[in-house]
Amino acid sequence: MNKEQLSSWYSILLSGLIFLHALLLFLLFWQDQVNLPWAFQLFGRFHPLILHLPIGLGVLLPFVHLLRRPLGEHAFYLSFRFVLYLTAFSAAITALFGFFLSQEAGFEPELLVFHQWAGLAVAWMYLLLLILFDRLLVNPFQAFIGSMLGVLLLSLAGHGGANITHGENYLMELWQPEKEVKAPTEESVLFEGAIQPILEKKCVSCHNDQKTKGQLNMSSVAKMLQGGKHGDLWKAGDVSKSLFLQRAHLPLEHKEHMPPKGKSQLTPDEILLLEAWVKEGASLDKKIKAYPPALQISKLVARLFAIPASIEIPKREYPFSAASESDLQAVNSPFCSVYPMSSDAPALQADFYVAKRFELKTLENLSKVADQLVGINLAKMPIKDENLSLLAQFPNLEKLNLNFTEISGANLKALMSNKKLVSLSLSGTKITANQLQPLIVQLPLLKEVFIWNTGIASEQIASWKKTFPKIRWEEGFVPSDEKLMINPPILVNENFFLGPQDKVVFKHTIQGTSIHYTLDKEKEPDSLGTLITQGPIDIPAFTVVKTLATKPGWLASKVVKNTFYKYHFVPDSVYLLTQAEAKWQAKGASTLKDLIQGKRDTRGLANDTWIGFQQQDADALFEFKQAKAVKGMTVSYLRKQDSNIFPPLEIEIWVGNSAKTLKKVASVKPEQPAENGGYSPQAINIPLPSGNFTHYRMLAKRIKRFPAYVKDKANPAIIKLDEVLFY
Repeated sequence: MNKEQLSSWYSILLSGLIFLHALLLFLLFWQDQVNLPWAFQLFGRFHPLILHLPIGLGVLLPFVHLLRRPLGEHAFYLSFRFVLYLTAFSAAITALFGFFLSQEAGFEPELLVFHQWAGLAVAWMYLLLLILFDRLLVNPFQAFIGSMLGVLLLSLAGHGGANITHGENYLMELWQPEKEVKAPTEESVLFEGAIQPILEKKCVSCHNDQKTKGQLNMSSVAKMLQGGKHGDLWKAGDVSKSLFLQRAHLPLEHKEHMPPKGKSQLTPDEILLLEAWVKEGASLDKKIKAYPPALQISKLVARLFAIPASIEIPKREYPFSAASESDLQAVNSPFCSVYPMSSDAPALQADFYVAKRFELKTLENLSKVADQLVGINLAKMPIKDENLSLLAQFPNLEKLNLNFTEISGANLKALMSNKKLVSLSLSGTKITANQLQPLIVQLPLLKEVFIWNTGIASEQIASWKKTFPKIRWEEGFVPSDEKLMINPPILVNENFFLGPQDKVVFKHTIQGTSIHYTLDKEKEPDSLGTLITQGPIDIPAFTVVKTLATKPGWLASKVVKNTFYKYHFVPDSVYLLTQAEAKWQAKGASTLKDLIQGKRDTRGLANDTWIGFQQQDADALFEFKQAKAVKGMTVSYLRKQDSNIFPPLEIEIWVGNSAKTLKKVASVKPEQPAENGGYSPQAINIPLPSGNFTHYRMLAKRIKRFPAYVKDKANPAIIKLDEVLFY
């Protein structure tokens, strides 16, 4: 490349640079009116990467000047000019990408404005230096001064960027003494003494007054309670719905893991302490000594803050020795975990899993560690009344969980021998007050009883609270004057195509709930006039089942609609008498009898659940090897008017005992939509006169004239069919 060509290229680059700088000025002055597409915001994410280019090149420029004598005047001029062009261009692109990034939320406005204008000053500084050096031929010393001024501006802009990403006064933090954290004691408030210091150490650097990532500011308690873009920071009593704990448990590589990769992570002890604090109500003023010893909060605080002498942790003494390693191995199984309740105590806890794999011999086998077992969790296991006597072998049992087991209370007296029981959970069982009363009297150490969702009257529980004031009675939600809406019924069926013996089954998790339903598409279920399920619901044909749940003291649930397709016969063969469109062949004729519900189209994937007809009406023949007494047929079709897919104008049914001797026995006209609409599967039941036949023909005719709201009338209407069922 000769000198003239090189000068020509430099002129083009200079014109481009002037345009970029003019664009930057325009964007900064009018940024409130700028609304960038997502693609430009994607470019903004590269700003932290490319900003190192102008920094490195800008620092290189003064060193090029120092090589002036070794290089010679001509070589120095070419080298300095080349590096200066690269610096000016990279500074402009970095500033532009930085503007793209600034359109995202979460940056402190004052810091952002300083950084934006400092970055623009860097870009314009190098552009002016380039024009002066390249066009006005300033002397080398002046160019050196200009390059040093550029380094100064780069430092200011970089400092502003560091304040945004790492917090204000980031550079000076190294010379500032670290904030002293006062060692908490038993009298300290847990939040102030331990929780808040953890959050300040691991979270505040990204969520502060200068940098509110995710619109979350954790620099003060009041600002924490305001939450962020994704909701509240924690939910008292519920670890699984507390946002900061959800993010902490995500894999380290996950983009939403907090703290982010590269930052100081929460330790296992810190996570345990945060979870215990949330689980116990996330109190902001509860002292450490007020928390139950079982939570081991005192021990966690002492371990985290390295103050073993400042908090006295009571050590529980047990009147038995630890179990041997061989016994522990013998009682552990894939579905029963037996483990020490703490590292320095002999007490054991046994947890059972997977109800279908529960075996009584596993419970019996726990006799090998009978003295050491202090807690047993049998929740949701198929334990029956006659099995409760097995629990008498555990003399030191303190905590027993029988929630949602199959016991009815008939043998509850078997637990009277467990004199050391402190906690008893019987929620979700069929026990009665008369069965529980004698047991309470015989257990002197009992402190808590869980009996929610048992059917025991609230009046009886109120009486027990007066008679046994030392016992905490957990009865779940107690309805007050403010009524809550009960959750809707739960559908048990997994398939919406029901065979001859299949029925619709609903359930509800709250005992005493009534499920009301209606099969009338014109009516809504209510708590008075509609049917109440006493078991499975039998439907005759294609039906929309509407249900709601009611319970005294609650508001009725929302109405839930479920669509079911009923069939009694499946044809042996199906033949298409007209050809489906090539692009909607699906699985051919078998599509109409495969009992697979039609699905939405997915871009890039073939949809073999809907068969489509556009140039011809849909005409199909169904054949049975033996005559069937069919009472009716259900035709499933699609409505998607925005794609010119309409219901059939008319459906005719022909029957007979051979393909050549068919007669028309029914004709129906599906309802046509009055307005434009999207994807909507529909079906229609067509009753047939009595008779036994082997052949059934279905002719679905296309509409010939579009409604006025259809814009594209150039092509014929489309019929798409899913299933043709026989009931």
